[in-house]
Amino acid sequence: MSFKETYRSEVLQSRRDRSRRAFFWGRILGLALMLTIGAILRSEPELRRALAGAGMDAIMAVSGARQAPQQVAQAPQSPTSLPKSRIKVNRFGDPDDASPASPDAQSVADDLGRSLAAQRPVE
Repeated sequence: MSFKETYRSEVLQSRRDRSRRAFFWGRILGLALMLTIGAILRSEPELRRALAGAGMDAIMAVSGARQAPQQVAQAPQSPTSLPKSRIKVNRFGDPDDASPASPDAQSVADDLGRSLAAQRPVE
């Protein structure tokens, strides 16, 4: 083997060794960073919530989806503006046979429907 061939093979072997070392330490560093970020996100709920919100905003921006307008709490709707079949109540028997002492199930259901319609989603 000439000096040129020997030198070339040693240079290639040195590069392979450096590449393996860099790959090994890159994996170790990546694992350490992942564990550190996981521990920080687990202990900081505000940061986790902020990152999740920023991520969702970025996904919405990239996907081109329009954001829904902010919902504002409105006054409860009048019973006439609500649909008739908002909440159905299963009752057995004839509706004319309802005893006056028992509460009217349909009015209770309508009240529940109005209160659900007036609720605002939690942000």
